[in-house]
Amino acid sequence: MQGKRRYIILFLIYKNLQLKYKHSVLGFLWSLLHPFMYLLIFLAIFSAAFSTTENYPLYVLSGLVFWIYFAGATGQLCNVFIKNTHLIKSLNLPKIIYPLTELGSELVSFLLGLIPFMVLMCFLGMHITFNLLYIIPVILLFSIFLFSVGLILGSLNVFFRDVGILWNTISPALFYLSPIAYAFKLVPERYKFIVKYNPLYHFLELVRNVLWQNQPPDMHYVGRCLLITSVTAILAFLIYSKTRNGFISNL
Repeated sequence: MQGKRRYIILFLIYKNLQLKYKHSVLGFLWSLLHPFMYLLIFLAIFSAAFSTTENYPLYVLSGLVFWIYFAGATGQLCNVFIKNTHLIKSLNLPKIIYPLTELGSELVSFLLGLIPFMVLMCFLGMHITFNLLYIIPVILLFSIFLFSVGLILGSLNVFFRDVGILWNTISPALFYLSPIAYAFKLVPERYKFIVKYNPLYHFLELVRNVLWQNQPPDMHYVGRCLLITSVTAILAFLIYSKTRNGFISNL
C-alpha cells in the first residue's frame, strides 16, 4: 500500500508539472524569466538608492528566487482541494496526498530553476565553498513551512472561498513587507517591528547567510525559523484534522 501511494504521489507530481507548462511556448523557461525580470527592474530602479548594500544584485536575487517559490507554492496550495475536487470525490485516497503532490511539483520547479540562478549568482560574486551545502536544510525547512501555510489556506478555502481571494490580496503586501529589494537596516527604526513579525524575514536571513554572506546559518534565525515552522505545522494539522471530513460535502 505504501509503495502504491508513493507511485501515485510521484505520478501526480509529474502530471502537475505537465499541466503547468502545457501549451506554453517557453515552458519551463518562464520559471527563469520571472525572477530575472524582477531583478532587472530592481537593478534599474533601486540599485542607486540602495548602493550602501554590498553586492546589491546578489542580495536581491537570493531573496527573489525564494519569494517566487513561496508565492507559487502558497498560491497553488490555496486552491489544491478545489482543483482536485473530481479526484477527491472519485478516489479513496488520503486527502493530504493532494497538497503533498502540489508542493512536490513546485519544489521540483524551484530546484530546477535554482540551478541556472546559482550559476548567475556565481557571476554576481557568490563564493563556492562548503557553506553552500547549508542551503539544503534551509530549503527543507522552508518547504515544510510552505506546506503548513498552504495546508491551512487550502483547508479553509474549501469552506470559505474568500480565503483564496484574500490571500491573493495579501501576497503583494507581503512582498513589500519582506526585505527582498531593500536591506532590513534601511527600514526606519519605528517600522522594523512590522518586518520582524513577517515570518519570511527570518527565512530570508537564513538564505542570505548562506548565499550572500557565505556563512553558516545564524543559529538565532535557525531557532526562530524552527519555532515558526513548528507552530505553523501544528496549527495546519489541527485545522486539516477538523475540516477534512467536510471536504466532499463542500466541494
